[in-house]
Amino acid sequence: MTGPDPATELPSLTELPGDRLRVRAAGQEFVVDASCPHRKGRLAHGFVNAATLRISCPLHHSSFDLRTGCRVRGPGDDPLTVYRAGIWPGYYAAEQVWLPASEQLLEWGEEFHELMLGDDLRMTAFRTAITEAVRPGDVVLDLGTGTGILARWALEAGAARVYGIDLNETVLATAAERLAEAGFADRFIPLSGLSFDLELPERVDIVISEIMGNLADNENFSAILDDARERFLKPGGAMLPSLVDSFLVPVTAESAHAQLTGEGPRDAGGPEAFAALLAARGAQDPFSLYYDTVLPLAGHLASPRLIRRYAPGAAPEPGTETSYRVPLAYTVQRDGVFTGFKGYFVAELSDSVALDISGDDIEGRTTSDSWKHCYLPVERPVRVRRGDRIALTFSRRGGRDGNPFGQTYSWEGQVLSGSRVVDRFAQSTGPAAG
Repeated sequence: MTGPDPATELPSLTELPGDRLRVRAAGQEFVVDASCPHRKGRLAHGFVNAATLRISCPLHHSSFDLRTGCRVRGPGDDPLTVYRAGIWPGYYAAEQVWLPASEQLLEWGEEFHELMLGDDLRMTAFRTAITEAVRPGDVVLDLGTGTGILARWALEAGAARVYGIDLNETVLATAAERLAEAGFADRFIPLSGLSFDLELPERVDIVISEIMGNLADNENFSAILDDARERFLKPGGAMLPSLVDSFLVPVTAESAHAQLTGEGPRDAGGPEAFAALLAARGAQDPFSLYYDTVLPLAGHLASPRLIRRYAPGAAPEPGTETSYRVPLAYTVQRDGVFTGFKGYFVAELSDSVALDISGDDIEGRTTSDSWKHCYLPVERPVRVRRGDRIALTFSRRGGRDGNPFGQTYSWEGQVLSGSRVVDRFAQSTGPAAG
């Protein structure tokens, strides 16, 4: 499934937090200042020329190039600030393969954070949940604050103050700047570093975080939130999210699979660059990595199975360690070609808000631009029929190469038809688990 052709659609303008404007035109997306640098005319009411990729202010008709921000005509000398320019992320096609964003966490810059700000599924769910959960006077910790949007919503809900922790000092400075511009400079306390290494001057009423990967724990969120609950949260305090379930389901995704031995992921830079990236990771082949891919529900070959359940607000129960090994069994429900597994999470953010990233409706925005789904490929596609069985052992080992957010995933098993083993698979993002 693909979205509509963006080149034929009318331009759209959407105001974003931080007094910014998202402009979509001719298959491109731009994030710019929401006001004209001349006399602060609101560009959301301006005119976008999709052919020239220019935007005109409605006040004095100054015109700016959306790609560079340069003034093309009209009064004023200052350029328009352009924060992001690139492919329209709302038009990711089904089965397009991308490198896993969670594996590049320490490299996230402002551009990726802008992508998250434009993720409608994410933004709507978190804003609604924070508005519901935060009470006036609460002290809040925003763990992994990024550009500060969750902190802003908590402050707008009446939080007395918000501590914002992030590893990226540049992005954290952006958060502090945006919240100061919004009038919250005296109520936002930025803290740079890894949360394990930091202390707070007081315990908080609520910990807010979205450090989940698309397989839930592929950013080590369970260990990080366990530590935050123990050291930062008041007795009886709340965690948002309060519950996170992760799932795996076997899928047919022949186009996605073919890309791994063809052109490679869309953002890998081509086959040669992709091969070099795999070699740098010590990966044996393209199937020794998971990927970010929108995988349609129509490709499910069986019913999803729960991998793990995490309750960040409660002490860990036996069997919820960050390293684990889980056996799963599936009965194939329709004929197809088995090419791997789709992983996703469903998170309870508050009493009435759940964030479910399993959807595949790209036009209806039930997909997540920033999370997508987790694609765990098998090396050899296998044709299966209804009634066949897929036996899977999925495992996770925490820690990798000194990366506090790293892990090794392994997925191994067999495909059976009756009592006959049709094929076996054994893939891992690191050395085989013992």
